[in-house]
Amino acid sequence: MSRCILFSGGPLSDCDQVEVKVGPGDFVIACDAGCRTAAQFGVRPDLAVGDFDSLGGPVPGGIPVQKVPAEKDDTDTMLGLRVGLEQGFREFLLVGGFGGRLDHTVANLQALGWLCRQGASGQILSNRNRAWAVRCGTLALRRLDGWHLSVFAWDGPCRGVTLEGLQYPLRDAELTPSLPIGVSNEFAGEYARITVTDGTLLVIAAEECR
Repeated sequence: MSRCILFSGGPLSDCDQVEVKVGPGDFVIACDAGCRTAAQFGVRPDLAVGDFDSLGGPVPGGIPVQKVPAEKDDTDTMLGLRVGLEQGFREFLLVGGFGGRLDHTVANLQALGWLCRQGASGQILSNRNRAWAVRCGTLALRRLDGWHLSVFAWDGPCRGVTLEGLQYPLRDAELTPSLPIGVSNEFAGEYARITVTDGTLLVIAAEECR
């Protein structure tokens, strides 16, 4: 399935080891300073969006630009997600969404839950952290050796939470945003399955510190 790949302006040192493969039919959006991130990966965006207050220079020539005023409600990354949805994409990959300003990191995590409510799915990739959201459904993840897996109730209580293929399984539990009891689980099989019957779970994989 074709994806919408977004490059944001987080520090390159936080995502320079990520593997990004742009396939046929994928649509690449650079969000403001994400133009620099895309260039470092050798990827030419199909579109650049944002107010470009953090790019620090012109958008590379030949790339279509959708510029907006600096005084706006959405972050530049959120603008990119909206454009991707308008283009008909329902699977999103975000690179450069971690490691910079904490407020932008939280906004990007919130955007994952927002995508779920639009009938879409997203993943944020960095060198040592990955994030997904799942709403009223199941997320299957391939084993990541040396990584911890954590789940959080994101926008309200989550009911019917079941964790399979993990060292600490869970069956039909309820999680709430006020108590982080799903932190630092570990893979026990080739796949982990995270299910929630009601609510939105934020799922984060973090590489073990060395």
